[in-house]
Amino acid sequence: MFRFIHCNCFTAASLAMLALLAQPAIACDLCSVYTAQLADGQGAEGWFVGIAEQYTRYDELRDEGRRIPDGGQYLKSSVTQLLVGYGVNAHWTMQANLPYIDRRFKRPDGDIFERGSETGIGDLTVTTQYLAYRHDDEDSTFTLRFLGGLKFGTGDSDRLREELDEEHHDEGDGHDEGIPSGIHGHDLALGSGSTDIIFGTSIFGRQGRWLYSGDAQYVLRSRGDIDYEYGDDLQWSLGFGRYLSLQHNSTVALQAVLSGEDKQFDNLAGERAADTKQQSVFLGPKLSATFGTRFSLDLRIDFPLDTDNSAIQITPGWRARAAFVAHF
Repeated sequence: MFRFIHCNCFTAASLAMLALLAQPAIACDLCSVYTAQLADGQGAEGWFVGIAEQYTRYDELRDEGRRIPDGGQYLKSSVTQLLVGYGVNAHWTMQANLPYIDRRFKRPDGDIFERGSETGIGDLTVTTQYLAYRHDDEDSTFTLRFLGGLKFGTGDSDRLREELDEEHHDEGDGHDEGIPSGIHGHDLALGSGSTDIIFGTSIFGRQGRWLYSGDAQYVLRSRGDIDYEYGDDLQWSLGFGRYLSLQHNSTVALQAVLSGEDKQFDNLAGERAADTKQQSVFLGPKLSATFGTRFSLDLRIDFPLDTDNSAIQITPGWRARAAFVAHF
């Protein structure tokens, strides 16, 4: 087992060239994989910054998991996260994320359709990652990390006040006739006003040019503004794929990613909001590229395989993600 704290890729490249005389080119892959992880801010010392975008189009209206006519209503959600982090050493990394949210919607309101938007800063998160285990050799790599942190209520929660006037919490949507709305104040609010706990874990592994990854993150919610408490949320993903290119200065990898979310019921003043529980499973491709030890790029798109929800809700039709990280 080899444990690398710093990677001098010029030296490693020279050693790899000598190794070509005795064994296949897979020996070059080790530095490439390690370089890729450094470019992604994993196990690297010093500062890194990045930007991440998640765009989700909610356009499927469901009643207890069954699709129903939606009348053309939709919610387009763009969450752009600016992140800055610092690698204290090869094991400890700190990171702060500040999201900018843009939500545009069309929903029925009686006999007419309401169009509107909500934009602004979301809830700030501060996390710490710990590299608990790392194994590297010529043929394989494995890492295990743990994460913990806090989410602070910095986003505008004014839209939550709609929940005080709505009657959909216990009796469906509150519409006796026509197409019901699946978009409510809790869907549009930019923040919660609560301080929440985040914890999770992630793994990464490689065998030759094949790779796999997995992560899970749980958000333990607390009561926020207007006595509203969002439901606890579990998100997870599993990926499997292959390096299409492994060079000393760059890598390209393609994975199939299975992911999911399990969100519990929200509560308002201790009363359960009936239309807030949702479970979703997605599948889609992820393309990752790194350039030296400084830059990494991820592109991913997800399509729902299965969705189950309580009462009447608008649910995702698809979502796309992109992220770019620069390390200094």
